[in-house]
Amino acid sequence: MPNGVTARSDLGRRVAHRRGKLGLTIGQVAARARMSPGYLDYLENHSANISPDALRRLARALEVPAAELLGGHADVPPGSGVPSRLPALDELGEGECRRLIAPGGVGRVVFPTEAGPAAIPVNYAVVDGAIVFRTTSGGELDDLIGENVGFEVDRVDEAFSRGWSVLVSGEATGVGDPGEVGRLHEIVKPWAGGNRGSCVRIEPRRITGRRIHTN
Repeated sequence: MPNGVTARSDLGRRVAHRRGKLGLTIGQVAARARMSPGYLDYLENHSANISPDALRRLARALEVPAAELLGGHADVPPGSGVPSRLPALDELGEGECRRLIAPGGVGRVVFPTEAGPAAIPVNYAVVDGAIVFRTTSGGELDDLIGENVGFEVDRVDEAFSRGWSVLVSGEATGVGDPGEVGRLHEIVKPWAGGNRGSCVRIEPRRITGRRIHTN
């Protein structure tokens, strides 16, 4: 790495996003990284110059590899790191599973096809206890109305070789009320864009999960 790295605005967004995930203030992260809170605030909101040493300290403070802050892992599947020395695998109760998936994000709709099992990633939200996502009218996912499907959500923490996975099973139902459709369009914003006017709801019938952590 050269003596100085010019940090683009995407680095600031990654830092702010990771800090939010950890529930830390700018002051707390700055103290961990041994840097000025004012500098960290500027880094999150503007293009700035950051030294390799400061980048390493910031990455340690945010509990991620430095390459992840620079976007180096964007095209790498999660979980390529080595396992921890004393891993433990726990089954999760339904309450903990619901807590983990409650913030929404990206999950996978899992369903059978003539060619075999399929899993399609979608942006989702949890609304009134149900999984809700948007799809194209008449598309492959819209055709699942009335079918029993699975919905999988997971999270991998590369820095500590830990993570969790939750699987929801239930019937996919369409949302027909125009007022409710309008409300859900404000809640769920698909990254893929396009005219994804249909809303699909999965009412959980069974929720299971597992967590890998370190003893």
